[in-house]
Amino acid sequence: MEYKLYKEEDFSVSKWTGGTTRQLAIFPADGNYLERRFIWRLSTATCEQEESTFSKLPDFDRVLMVLSGSVVLAHQDVRVARLSELEQDRFDGAYRTKSFGKITDYNLMVAKGNKGFLDALSLTPESCHLTFDEDCAYDRKTAAFFCREGFAAVSIGEETVMMSPGQQLVINGTADEIFDISVMGEGHLIRAQIFYNYHPEEIGPTVIPSEKATFDDFKACIYLANIQFRGAKFIFRNLKNQWFDEELTKAIGKLEKIYLPFFVGVLGLCIAAGLALTRGNEMTGLIAAVIWLIFDIFVVSPLMYFAVVPKPVRKHIKDIHSLTPYEQGVREKQLGTNERMEKLLGKYKNSGKYLYDKDGNRIQ
Repeated sequence: MEYKLYKEEDFSVSKWTGGTTRQLAIFPADGNYLERRFIWRLSTATCEQEESTFSKLPDFDRVLMVLSGSVVLAHQDVRVARLSELEQDRFDGAYRTKSFGKITDYNLMVAKGNKGFLDALSLTPESCHLTFDEDCAYDRKTAAFFCREGFAAVSIGEETVMMSPGQQLVINGTADEIFDISVMGEGHLIRAQIFYNYHPEEIGPTVIPSEKATFDDFKACIYLANIQFRGAKFIFRNLKNQWFDEELTKAIGKLEKIYLPFFVGVLGLCIAAGLALTRGNEMTGLIAAVIWLIFDIFVVSPLMYFAVVPKPVRKHIKDIHSLTPYEQGVREKQLGTNERMEKLLGKYKNSGKYLYDKDGNRIQ
């Protein structure tokens, strides 16, 4: 069992057209909401307009609890829910949902196939031992507490955590662990109970530990340096079955974005040919140019790649038939992206701060 108290400085805050959203906690810790790469997420949001439209999240189930104000949630073609303070609604993220009312809310999102619940605890000066639901169908469980107002003392076994308004406490453990937790104080705690399975290969990149550079890494860089051109797949047939992971792709992009290998190659070719011609004849210049090209292909350009790519290089070059579910998703997204169009759209994109919708999606 492990726990962490999240405070204001730990929260990720973004603006949307109707107010602000605070991401309080996300699992795994390196998960990404905008990429939909997480198992569960806890957040609060302010809604300062009378009417808002929720983003569709078809891969997640949601629970919304009102912290202040009142709201009507209209799930198109499904049902309508009217909520007052500390009341909640559970709904499918795929619903077309609109909210009516100015509120501050507390949100739990859980990836489908897992389960999550919210309830409100009224605190008293006397310590109260909590009971928790159990579900042996899952490998892991989380108990999370958000201090709505007042203060709280949460005892976790022999340790006690003091909470102030707006702070989020998260306790993670395995399914077979017993949570020995008691609470006391004044005000209200919002409790989340989450049951889930965690398979890192499904929601995040494979972590490849960095190793000391070797000559084999340099040989791999010779290969990388000489396949960065259009039509390379027609010459190097094995490229059709290879995929470079995100870390390697990012490193290569640093060089190719500014065309550094190309400019160094052309500059070196001009210098070599120029020096040879000033001291000899045209044949000498041609020989000097050929020598430089060979030197550039097998030494200079590979050294530039060698300086930036992750090591061991070959572990970042994957067979497309052996990719994890997450890697397959990234590859499919890459295949569906038109890089030229993305650059063109980026060039003419409006400047200024981005706006986000209620769920943190960038809309401008």
